[in-house]
Amino acid sequence: MLGLLGLAWSAWKLGAKRLGPVGAAAFAAAVVVGFVLLRGYLEERYPRIADAIDGAV
Repeated sequence: MLGLLGLAWSAWKLGAKRLGPVGAAAFAAAVVVGFVLLRGYLEERYPRIADAIDGAV
């Protein structure tokens, strides 16, 4: 859970400079949702890659 929070914070900080605070919040939400969906897909098909991504985040 803290990994997702860190990912959201990083995405928000990156997006805040270009999109403003509201756009950055939407961007951060999209990044977190995309990451969760990608992780679920990779766990089913490529478990070693999913483990590597979980270790990185």
